[in-house]
Amino acid sequence: MQDERQQQVCFDTAARLILHECDWRYYEEAQQILCQTIMTSDRWLVGEPTLAAPLFTAEVQLKAAQNHAKHVLKTISQDRNYVYHTPGSRIRLGFVGCDFYEQATSYLMVGFIEAMDRRRFELFAYDTGPEPPNAPFRQRVVNAYDHMISLQHLTDAQAADRIHQDRINVLFSIKNPASARLGIFARRPAPIQIHYLYYPATSGMPFFDYILADSVVIPPEHEHFYSEKVLRIKGCYQPNDACRPVPQETSRSQWGLPEDAVVMANFSQTYKITPLMFSLWCQLLLQDNKRILWLLCEQPHIQQRMRQEASNRGINPQRILFTAHLPTQQHLNRIHQADLIVDTYPYGGHTLTSDALWAGTPVATMMGYTFASRVAASLLMDAGEVGLVAHNSREFFWIVDTLLSQPEQLVLLRKRLETGRNKLRKFDTLDYAMRFGEVVLMLLAHCSR
Repeated sequence: MQDERQQQVCFDTAARLILHECDWRYYEEAQQILCQTIMTSDRWLVGEPTLAAPLFTAEVQLKAAQNHAKHVLKTISQDRNYVYHTPGSRIRLGFVGCDFYEQATSYLMVGFIEAMDRRRFELFAYDTGPEPPNAPFRQRVVNAYDHMISLQHLTDAQAADRIHQDRINVLFSIKNPASARLGIFARRPAPIQIHYLYYPATSGMPFFDYILADSVVIPPEHEHFYSEKVLRIKGCYQPNDACRPVPQETSRSQWGLPEDAVVMANFSQTYKITPLMFSLWCQLLLQDNKRILWLLCEQPHIQQRMRQEASNRGINPQRILFTAHLPTQQHLNRIHQADLIVDTYPYGGHTLTSDALWAGTPVATMMGYTFASRVAASLLMDAGEVGLVAHNSREFFWIVDTLLSQPEQLVLLRKRLETGRNKLRKFDTLDYAMRFGEVVLMLLAHCSR
């Protein structure tokens, strides 16, 4: 019992250490403890920071998710007494989450939800969170669905009953399994339940029948890392909104950037930054004194850590610049000022990559074996920019250094992205809505056999 207690304390301590953003003193050791414990016991740890930890391979992510599922299934009811209804003239799709406002999930989804063929589909949003302020984007999201239903004050059993009473044919979870209302899905209020978009990894849950993906984020040879069956959509799985604002021209000085700087940027959350990628970025800075690194970070103590890490790698800490969270229009204007987005790994930029391509700014990414490490690659390949996708750190360095050393080629690339913005399939919301609908129809036809 004492050994068990000590192991739990060690596990909990290691878990806290990997959450210390850009504090890498015990980062490697903490990952090793967590991964070894997860693979040899029933302990679990899930959440987006684990997707950014390099030692959390696809195999470890699956085991952690399955351990989490064992824990969840002990604590929630799994009543399965529902009688399902045959789809009517319109197929009913339900989406369960708590981010039906200007958050990344709704930001990506709202355009295709609006564009879904209402002759064939009826869309229900089930909001498990408190009602957000009635801002214009929130109102747009509400109007996009045929029905917006609050589940906040309902128990899981009551919420499942409501969903079943609505005769939902396909139910989507658009939330992290660590914080989703899993008790709703465990009761199986819908005959088909799908893990979709929000969390780029397996859920581990037996009551999610499918995970929606594409051939890049989950190629056939990776399917064994997922507890769900893989349901693939043609093209990139990530939806996008073609109604987002177009970036406006601003000056470097408005952003506190030197006019002649070569700007490498990343505007992901800092928990995605790992020692490997930060070292690669610093090596790229060493190649040219005009290069600077522009990062999104508002916390002074994390800024100090990164400046110290840069100094430890021979970089003048003043070449690391920081910026804050901004509204969408300003965020896109800012991205447009960067010469190149240098991606994080193994949890790359997902919405950030879409925003960058919309803004006409190239993204260099490194593709691994996990879902989270392959989304940027899927987006870039869908845009026809396979040359920006690396498969290892040496190739990543070469791609970035070559681009930044050849400004005329970088200008041509940026022009290609800017002029092609409205021609890219990934920004055609009607096309995505059609492809999404085709997947649903194909799935229902398969399940009715």
